Amino acid sequence: MDSNKKPILEFKPKLPALTPKEKKVLNLLVQAAKLIVPIYLQQENRKFPGSNFYPHDITKEEIERAATNNPEILSPYTVVERKSGKLVAIPYHIKYAKLLKPVAQKILEAAKITQNKEFAKRLDFQARALLQGNYDEAAIYWMSMKPYLFNFLIGPVERYEDRLFFIKTSYQSWVGVMDRKDTARFNKYKPVILGSRRKVMMPSEKVDYYDKVQGRIDNAVIYTGRLARTLPIGINLPNDPNLMEKYGSEISVFNQMNQIRVRDEILPIFNKIFSPEFKKTFSNTDLEKGNLYVVILHELAHTYLRYRNSERNLKDLFPIIDELSASVMGIKVCGSLLLKDIMTTKQLESLMLAFMSRCFYLVLEDSKNLSRIHYIIGGSIFLNFLLESGALKESGGLSWPNFTKMFMSLDELASILERMLYQGTREDAEAFINKYGNIEELQRFSR
Repeated sequence: MDSNKKPILEFKPKLPALTPKEKKVLNLLVQAAKLIVPIYLQQENRKFPGSNFYPHDITKEEIERAATNNPEILSPYTVVERKSGKLVAIPYHIKYAKLLKPVAQKILEAAKITQNKEFAKRLDFQARALLQGNYDEAAIYWMSMKPYLFNFLIGPVERYEDRLFFIKTSYQSWVGVMDRKDTARFNKYKPVILGSRRKVMMPSEKVDYYDKVQGRIDNAVIYTGRLARTLPIGINLPNDPNLMEKYGSEISVFNQMNQIRVRDEILPIFNKIFSPEFKKTFSNTDLEKGNLYVVILHELAHTYLRYRNSERNLKDLFPIIDELSASVMGIKVCGSLLLKDIMTTKQLESLMLAFMSRCFYLVLEDSKNLSRIHYIIGGSIFLNFLLESGALKESGGLSWPNFTKMFMSLDELASILERMLYQGTREDAEAFINKYGNIEELQRFSR
């Protein structure tokens, strides 16, 4: 999405029949989501690695020194400002109080209307989190409640905008309505996928919450803030490993975004990169389903890869390794699905091809999009690794995939990335990225 446009994306999904009160609740949540936009725009600033979370003339070392005496400097929920020559941390709920008040009012109004008591309580928790900064309390209640028709999140969540420390969170929101049929199918396969990998590296360091993972497929109604910039298909929250271990997580996958990504990103690059003969063997539907499987498996694979100290050890390079690792591991576990006849060989090839096409799109068409930089670098690592292994061959400027070699290469890459997550250092990650993350080398495919 063009960064000059407002970070709002509205969808027009086909929804189930709603009661008049449900329609009012949904409308109020959409209004609240839109009111987040001015806050995100105050945070967003692509000219500076620290966006608007820190003074623009500051160094990392100065921030780290100040944080030794005031840990709130490096809290995910504070803005750092310089006052009278000293650095101070202002909590989000104070910094953005005037803008947050009308957001909370819309949410509380929805809480009074909804006839679902659990959802009403969640709305109340979310409103108080915005006004008082009780983000953990809201997340804990969310994980404890039964799935409901409506799903939403409004608040500071993802940290990718902070390219200095990967700590400060950006405001974002989504509102969705459950697709019950697809959700039932998702949850049918979920235990098979999660049960396919129980042996892990360094079990004492592993955050284990397999039995507390909820999954759902939603029809998105609106994205705003950070989400409207990055346009993810799947979201796995909360991000805090300690909360995950105690209370679990919820994976939300959005139908409309998968269709948009395949239409606008994957199909054009697939048609550009591969030969006419090869393209005949995969339909648009194959790629659409393949990409949806990639997203679902990516989010489920995150549950395998939560190590207690990986963020602290890898620092600002953590998101590159973490996101790529989840995608690669998600594809790797398909081996167990093949053995159990849950997935066909063609389906596995389709999802590998969809992910590869997505990586080519990021590297060739979207390489200057800083909001996606972690995925762009990850995509270049993936492609360069496959080229080195011979899984991808070039003939007349075209890439020809050997799916058997690709799957074997992904097994090796998955092991390297997971080892880095549980015991690697920032220096290890930097060396690996420097070796395989060369975007310029891949530009030959654009010709």
